[in-house]
Amino acid sequence: MANQEQNNCILDIYWDRMFLNIIFHLEEKYVNKIFLCSKKEEYNLNLEKTDNENEYYTKLNITNINGKMLENENYEFKIKIDDNEELPYMPLPITNTLGYKLDTLDKVFRYYRYIYAYTINFDVKAINETALTCIVRSEYMKQIKNPRKRCISNKNIIKTINGIVLDIGERFLSALYHIFSFMHPIKKNKILLMSETRAPISGNLKALDQRLKERNIDKKYKISYSFSTTLQENVVYTFFKWIGLLWKISKQEFIFVDDYSPIYKFINLSKKTKLIQVWHAGVGFKSVGYSRFGFGGPEPYNSCHRKYDYAIVGEENLIPVYEEVFGIDKKKILPYGLARMDYFLDKNKIEKTTNKLYNAHPELKNKKVILFAPTFRGRRQSKAYYPYEMLDLSRIYKLCEEQNYIFIVKMHPFVKQNIEIPEEYSSLIKDFSSYTDINDLFYVTDILITDYSSNVYEFSKLNRPILLYAFDLDNYQLVNKVHRSVNEYEFARVCKTFDELINNIENLKLEGKREIEYKEHQKASDLIIDNIILRGNKC
Repeated sequence: MANQEQNNCILDIYWDRMFLNIIFHLEEKYVNKIFLCSKKEEYNLNLEKTDNENEYYTKLNITNINGKMLENENYEFKIKIDDNEELPYMPLPITNTLGYKLDTLDKVFRYYRYIYAYTINFDVKAINETALTCIVRSEYMKQIKNPRKRCISNKNIIKTINGIVLDIGERFLSALYHIFSFMHPIKKNKILLMSETRAPISGNLKALDQRLKERNIDKKYKISYSFSTTLQENVVYTFFKWIGLLWKISKQEFIFVDDYSPIYKFINLSKKTKLIQVWHAGVGFKSVGYSRFGFGGPEPYNSCHRKYDYAIVGEENLIPVYEEVFGIDKKKILPYGLARMDYFLDKNKIEKTTNKLYNAHPELKNKKVILFAPTFRGRRQSKAYYPYEMLDLSRIYKLCEEQNYIFIVKMHPFVKQNIEIPEEYSSLIKDFSSYTDINDLFYVTDILITDYSSNVYEFSKLNRPILLYAFDLDNYQLVNKVHRSVNEYEFARVCKTFDELINNIENLKLEGKREIEYKEHQKASDLIIDNIILRGNKC
């Protein structure tokens, strides 16, 4: 049983027609203290003993729970620790095995000429970094004639008003774009590089920009720029900023983006404008876009991802992954590679970048470098964080002192809270989160420690050790959803505890940095320029 440290948990859930069967592992004293709770109501569950020790079950008829059906609510299974009415209910954990099963349990009960439906959906929720609980979401739904149109009616007057305002705002932005576009009928020889998640320019867009200028494309094409962090900004501020951005968008022949860009959700671009996604991630690990459909993904029709004329990915085997992510035809997904990798294995660049880093940070030069570069936690950019308490800085410092390491931290740009490094550790533990380009740091790194970040794609090309500190592996995969598990990475070793992480570092035998295999290959930026910009639609 996963989560064996939990004396009280849910072992299994399964359906028998309209009966929902739940099996629990419980201490006997809690048998009568298990509840199904929402914000508005609670049901004390009647449990019966099975033949197995400490195992109990209940059977819920979802059409008749205390004489009625569940409301439009989110419900959790909770346990009451004692009889004190002031003591809150505690979430009842589930096993990891059940967590992976939940996706298969969703039910739709159609009724009244199939116009209406009662749905039961299941999802996981993190109790903490290592434990999960189960969400049961019940909802009544009605068929709508036009699935492309947002339904704004709601019993909650505030939500109804918000829906109406949003609908009006979307129509306004769409109309404004068409007016601006009509005012700029000639869009030839104009390129816009933009991001709504990163500022300033970086990654694939920066590499593409540099190559455009190296080839003097900027002499023929006017290149414009727009870089912001829309998802972290106030909605009203963003709305008015978008008005200016629409003016810029309306002029362009080619627009390149590097991530989710919500403004394109609300407008349909002119046929004279091509929208190209140069996706920032090198591997398809996390579920994003339409691979999250049904548990927080985009709307069926109204998504910026469906607006791409082309999407650039790192390798041919990633085409099926991003066909699912973007919801576009695989013919539009071009495996040109990542522009930021064009010079990654270039000998001159490596030597120049390495010397520049050592001159700016001489403390790195005579040390073996451990780069700690994890991804963020949290369901969205504005709530991004990293649980720094999962790092024991005293042990890291001791390791560095004993084995001539220096430990540098490069936190994900979404995480705004920097790591606090005590003065006594600051000589061997450094915060490099403000350093712009992580690829530069790779050249001086002996060991990369990450978790679910796509930075493993670039670093793996250097043929150096990668450790994945995945203390919340099951939680992360179940809550955030993934295309594949990090356990499938052949080039990296998974460490589920801090002890494992330290032990793996101690057992690595590093005898100088491994030799880099310098490679000449056709550059992704040249493929983009030649096949999309210079040849138009002829890819």
